Amino acid sequence: MRTGRTATWLASALLLATSFAGAQTRRISLSAYRATEQRWHAPGATTAQIGPDGRMLFRLTSINGLGTAEVMPERQDGGFDDAACAQLSRVLGDRRSGTHAPMDRRLLEVIYSIARHFEAGQVRVVSGYRPESHGSNHSLGRAADIVVPGVPDEEVAAYARSLGFVGVGVYPRSGFVHVDVRTRSFFWVDRSAPGRTTRRRSRRRHGGLQEVFGTQAQQADARARAAGISPLGGTANTAAPTSPTEDDESDDEAAEGSTPGGG
Repeated sequence: MRTGRTATWLASALLLATSFAGAQTRRISLSAYRATEQRWHAPGATTAQIGPDGRMLFRLTSINGLGTAEVMPERQDGGFDDAACAQLSRVLGDRRSGTHAPMDRRLLEVIYSIARHFEAGQVRVVSGYRPESHGSNHSLGRAADIVVPGVPDEEVAAYARSLGFVGVGVYPRSGFVHVDVRTRSFFWVDRSAPGRTTRRRSRRRHGGLQEVFGTQAQQADARARAAGISPLGGTANTAAPTSPTEDDESDDEAAEGSTPGGG
């Protein structure tokens, strides 16, 4: 019975993804999108599996049909070997091109830290690697748009902001949280309507995007620096984003995949 419900849920997500393949010319109704978004956020039947040593099974699920990865960290606070990183990177791949790339190891640690903090049975991936989003952390394998079932997006973002050397964007009208790793933290809220493809500067002029918690970003970076945390975890691509404070400008590409909005 559970398998049937899971298949129905995945079919619904894939149907929504297909309907947005021509996002420039086609839109689904807002009510249909909201219904799917609510399913993303609904508490899942999968519960957290925490061993006697405190390590929690990390389960990452793509809503775009790229499967699920289940890996056990090396320590209670994370740590993944090459095989585990490869599994996670595949789930974070690009739906449209069918490609994936090695994701930044610290990004994987950040997402695991979020899952561990909330004792989440799984984290759902809206978007990860996007090679066509030139100049963004998505194209560099350093960003993901995520949902933690059963946890409000703002709570997810609030915890992620504490980690240091991260970009955290809340998309309240699109229904997910963007997280990335970077050398200087930057936090924002983007209230653009689902499906909008305006770039960041336009969103800022029209009140869509708002930088938030600037002082908190500096404090989080200072704590991370004092703790000896490295901003990046070593991706094959060592390039820097076009502009660290405009990394989300290509995030609306997710509208062409699973959601009518970017992260």
